[in-house]
Amino acid sequence: MDSWVVVSRADGSTVRHRIEGENATVGKSPTAGIPLVNCEELMDEHLMVTPRPDGCWVAVHQNAFPKVTLKGREVTGETVPWGGELAIGSITLVVTDKLTAIRKTGDQKKVGPVGILAFLMIPIVGWLILGDDQGGLPDGPGTPPPDLFDPAGECATDGPPPAEIAREAAEGGSRRAERYPFRAQDGVRAVALYGTAEVCYAAAGRNADSARIGRVRSALTRRLEEDYRSHRLRLERAMELQHFDDALIAVKDLNDMLSHRSDDDYVKWLDLLQQRLQLMVDMSLSASS
Repeated sequence: MDSWVVVSRADGSTVRHRIEGENATVGKSPTAGIPLVNCEELMDEHLMVTPRPDGCWVAVHQNAFPKVTLKGREVTGETVPWGGELAIGSITLVVTDKLTAIRKTGDQKKVGPVGILAFLMIPIVGWLILGDDQGGLPDGPGTPPPDLFDPAGECATDGPPPAEIAREAAEGGSRRAERYPFRAQDGVRAVALYGTAEVCYAAAGRNADSARIGRVRSALTRRLEEDYRSHRLRLERAMELQHFDDALIAVKDLNDMLSHRSDDDYVKWLDLLQQRLQLMVDMSLSASS
């Protein structure tokens, strides 16, 4: 049976992971069955989920902290009904046997149950029948993914005073960082603005402010790098398992993060892959209508 874990963070960001096989561990380790590498509060393998007809058996590591709760009650080992929401610190996990909506660029079109069934029954038709030059899925990227960030430059000397540049950049970075869960490029831009604030505060002799902004920038950089890595892991796993609906979501997340690298060969490959995956989804929708 097909089942998923939907992970939501306090900032509103959400990601869906398919439960592979009879069971899967959930934790911050990249080797976990469901790797949440950007959730530092979790253990490497915080809990295990096992799909069953009447729900999902959840077994929590005996030394796990934060505790796992369901409606305020601690969970250590029990069957959680499908749709049940587990709280772990600042994140929530929803176990579900229903495939959620697949986003399309420019709208919020949903995939109905019949369309989902059709998609699951013919997931590799386009790949098997068509070659890459005929509209099938492209081969691997053939090039490594680009760096997410550019190195921080020096503070400009031909404009306003460094302290003023730093203040405006820090304020802009803060505004952009708040929007990151809803627009990935705002997070990337926030890191660049924080970098400007850091070097300009240093140029103004305000070393304490420079160090403070540097810590904020490092924390945000770490989070975005972890999300970037998580999206690549999700895409790789989904493609290996031929779960192209999940792959489409992962590749969209990557394209959102890398839209400032449009000339990079890896990003061009992502663009092509997204187009082909979207075509397969559209074909499944047409077949069900």
